[in-house]
Amino acid sequence: MKTHDTLIPTRFMSTICFLVATIMVFSTMAENILMALPPNYSESSYRSNSTSFTFALVLTLISIGVNLLGFMLGFSMFMPAVCVLNIVSHTVGCIYTCVFIMQSWHFMTFWYIWVFFAGPVALLELSIIFGTLCLGSVNRV
Repeated sequence: MKTHDTLIPTRFMSTICFLVATIMVFSTMAENILMALPPNYSESSYRSNSTSFTFALVLTLISIGVNLLGFMLGFSMFMPAVCVLNIVSHTVGCIYTCVFIMQSWHFMTFWYIWVFFAGPVALLELSIIFGTLCLGSVNRV
């Protein structure tokens, strides 16, 4: 059994699980925002927190989309180190996102989930796509 036989499906499953968990956060947005507000909050502070939280969610969804795009188009599908990094990052990000939902954490915590688990691997995927399209193959042996 080759390494690619296990890494590719595992990477796909971890990315899809992280995507589903991130989409599930939309159902608990109000609870997470209320955790950040005092008992007597104004509507403007709720709206500003909601905007920040929505922006973090959209950035995470875009990052996961970039990862799926690069993976499905084959740019990084057969790079074992990138696959392992994606698997670890998306699995841990999915676990933290699920705990974020269940425990109704402060909405700013989701920014940390994006910074540590979604953003860096999306940046890596973008650099692989850019390197492949503009500079030629980055997978030379």
